[in-house]
Amino acid sequence: MNFPLRAARVCAAVLLLATASAARPQEPIVDYRVVPGDTLIELSKTVFAGPRAWREIARLNRLPDPDLILPGQVLRVPLRLMRMQRLPVTLASSVGEVRVGGAAAPAGGALAEGQQVETGAAGSAVLVLADGSRVRMPPSTLAEIVSSRAPGADEAQASRRAADGWFAGGMRLLRGSVEVLATKLRRSQPLEVETPTAVVGVRGTQYRVALDTDSAITTRSDVLEGKVRLESPRRTNGADIPAGFGATMDTSGRRPVPVELPGPPDLGALPERFERPLVRFTLPAETSALHLQVAQDEAFERIVADLHAQPGAEVSIAGLGDARWFLRARRVGDQGVEGYDAVRPFVLKARPEPPASSTPRAGSTQPAGPVEFQWSPHPDARTARLQVARDEAFQNIVTEREGLEGGQVTLNIGEPGTYHWRLASVRADGDQGPFGDAQRFELLPPTRDWRFLWILAPLLLGALLLVRRARRATSRGG
Repeated sequence: MNFPLRAARVCAAVLLLATASAARPQEPIVDYRVVPGDTLIELSKTVFAGPRAWREIARLNRLPDPDLILPGQVLRVPLRLMRMQRLPVTLASSVGEVRVGGAAAPAGGALAEGQQVETGAAGSAVLVLADGSRVRMPPSTLAEIVSSRAPGADEAQASRRAADGWFAGGMRLLRGSVEVLATKLRRSQPLEVETPTAVVGVRGTQYRVALDTDSAITTRSDVLEGKVRLESPRRTNGADIPAGFGATMDTSGRRPVPVELPGPPDLGALPERFERPLVRFTLPAETSALHLQVAQDEAFERIVADLHAQPGAEVSIAGLGDARWFLRARRVGDQGVEGYDAVRPFVLKARPEPPASSTPRAGSTQPAGPVEFQWSPHPDARTARLQVARDEAFQNIVTEREGLEGGQVTLNIGEPGTYHWRLASVRADGDQGPFGDAQRFELLPPTRDWRFLWILAPLLLGALLLVRRARRATSRGG
C-alpha cells in the first residue's frame, strides 16, 4: 500500500473516532472528597452504587494503589455509580381542598415517593422538589410523585448535591394539568412528567403538561421557556418542543407535531372592581375559546377557580371573598395547545351587602311632600347610608343621610319630579359596603281637591233660590 493512501485511511479513522467522541454525550461526573477512614471498598458499601464500583472508579482516577486514598483527595465518580438517596418533596402551598393519600394536607408537609396529591375543584397546590423546581397543581388535578433522589451517602449529603443540580425527579399526571418551573441547574437526568400516553422530559425551565380524557386520552405540553422532549411511554416517536410551541400525543403514539402558541388575549375592557358577591363579566369576542383562572396571588400559585369559556360569553364566578384578585386568560389554539397568559387584577368589594329596600317601590308615584323610606337592614351592618338623587348616576344628589338605624326614615325631598334612591350597609367599625341597585320613584305636583263642591253646591243652589224668592216678594209688594 502506498504511503498517500495509507495516510488518508489513518486520517479518516482518526476523524471518525473524533466525530464519535464528540457525538457521545458526556457522562455526568460527581466529585467526592475523601474523609479520614475512607477506602474504596468501604465506600462501595455506603456511597457508591455497588461492591464492584470501586474498580471502575480506580481506573477513572488513575489510582496507582486502589487501597490507598488520602483525606482531602477528590475522586471523580460517574453519577451512575453513586448511591442515590430518596429526598422528600415539600408541599409549599395548599389552598382550598388539597388531599394527600385521601387525607387533608396543609401546607408545609413533606411528601415521599409513591404518594398522590389531589386538588379539588376550588383548590390548588405547589410542590417544591429537592433541587428547587416548582410544580404547580391547579384545581381538579391528581398527580403522583414517582421519584425524588440525589446521590450521597446520607440524606444531608444528597440534599446538598440536589441543591447543586444533581437530582433525579419525576411526576406521574393522572388527571388535570401541572405547570413546571424547573431549575436551570445541571441534573442527573431530565425532570420528567409521565402520563398514560406520553413522557415529557424537561430540557428547559417552564412548561405545562395537561391530560385530556374527555374524548380520547391525550397529553398536551406547552413550552414557555427552554425546551422539552415529548415522546411515547416506550420512548419512541418523540420530538423536541422548543419555547413558544406546544404539541399533543395520544394513544396512537404518532410523532408529535409542534404548533405555535397563541398570543395573549386582550383583557383591557374587563372591570377593575366588582361590588356583588357573584362576579360577572363578558369576555371579549376572541377568535378562539379561553382558559380562565382566578388566583389569590400574581404568581398564580394559589388558584381558586379554573374554567373554560367561549368567545363573548358571560362568565360568573362565585365563592370569592372581598380582596384583591388576579384573573388570567389564555387562548386555546390548534391541537388544544394553550398560549401565553394575559393577567388582569381586580378588586371585589361586595360586603357588607346592601339592605333590601322596600318603600318607595321601584316605579311608584306619590304626591309631593314627605317621603317615607323603608328597608330591611343587613345582619352584618350596624347602620345604613341613604342617598337620593335626581339622576340615575347619582351625580346630582339632593339629600343624603348616614348612620341610619332601624329600617325607616321620613324625609322632605323637595319639588315634584323623578328621583332615584339607594342604600349601603355600614359595619360598626365604619366599613361601608357597596350601594344596592337604585330604585326610581316620582313625586307628583299637588292637585286641587274639587270634592268639597259636591257639598257646597246644594247650599249655594238653596241660597240662590232664597234670593230669587226674596226679589220676587219685594217686586210684588212694590
